Amino acid sequence: MATADAPKYIDLMNWIREQILSGEFSVGMRLPSENELGKKFSISRQTVRQATSVLESEGLLERRRGSGTYVCASKSAIKKTTRNIGVVLTYLDDYIFPSIVQGIEKVLTKNGYFMQLAFTYNRVEKEAYILDTMLKNNIDGLIIEPSKSGIPYINTDFYQKIKSAGIPCVFIHADTNPPMNIPSVRMDDYLAGQSAGEYLIKHGHEKIAGIFKSDDMQGQLRYSGAINALKKHNLLQSEKNMFWYTTEDIKLIMNGELDREILRRLNDATAIICYNDQIARYLVDLFTKIDKKIPDDISIISFDDLELESAIGLTTFAHPKKEMGKTVAIQLLKLMENPSLNVSVKFPPNLVERESVKTF
Repeated sequence: MATADAPKYIDLMNWIREQILSGEFSVGMRLPSENELGKKFSISRQTVRQATSVLESEGLLERRRGSGTYVCASKSAIKKTTRNIGVVLTYLDDYIFPSIVQGIEKVLTKNGYFMQLAFTYNRVEKEAYILDTMLKNNIDGLIIEPSKSGIPYINTDFYQKIKSAGIPCVFIHADTNPPMNIPSVRMDDYLAGQSAGEYLIKHGHEKIAGIFKSDDMQGQLRYSGAINALKKHNLLQSEKNMFWYTTEDIKLIMNGELDREILRRLNDATAIICYNDQIARYLVDLFTKIDKKIPDDISIISFDDLELESAIGLTTFAHPKKEMGKTVAIQLLKLMENPSLNVSVKFPPNLVERESVKTF
């Protein structure tokens, strides 16, 4: 039974499934009319049609023009629903993810689903274990943030099993790599990177450096967008001004073990594009140690709009966080209703201007 906040058509869908499972509705039997079902469940004909359309897309019902809707699959063909949705993310303690989880949970709970939440810590072996476990638990749908999305996926065999099992799945923050025709909800990271480059150029900067994460798709796309902005204005000087790091390097960076190399690569620039606000905050502290002021001596632009960044006046591109969480859950539910829908969504960049970029 659906929750009080769940769409009304869900109760009717579950009731029809139960009638088929019990043998009350057999193959070839005509369903009660839309008016009869509407009266029984106190819902409109449009809501009745929504429920039967979902079951028709699942191959359980068949609509015959001018005749009605008929059962076309036996109880053995019915997939048992669990009302459980698997949500696989890379981290929980990262500043973005609590809001994403809240957004997902709000939508799923409202629609009568339960969330099974797991975290991979951006480890492909951990992701494999989680996906294997969830597949065995007969979940109704999956939201996945793929681990190490910047490199060819090692767990494509699990993604293929998900598709073969007919489990609706939507990726968050990245597309499949290589392409596997799985929809995604993410930021337009290429356009965000391009916009960051154009913003710095508009403010008179020519010596622009960057620090990007190489094993996440977001980092590669932001880099690609920024580089193309520099190329467009004939400002691409040397790759030595671009510093790349991986998940495994983050602790080394935050502990200061890579300070010397990072300064060597970035110190000649007048402006730096940072992969995210965590790295931007680190650079602010690093340049403060060597008596360089932001933005007088060096400008910084970043991504995500961490709430505390307003204290240091960081110009950044806001991450939609909770809205992205809501959207990926809504799009998954749409896909569960109609597997043929294209439910991918790309959020455009949203610049938050503060005081970390100097104008020449």
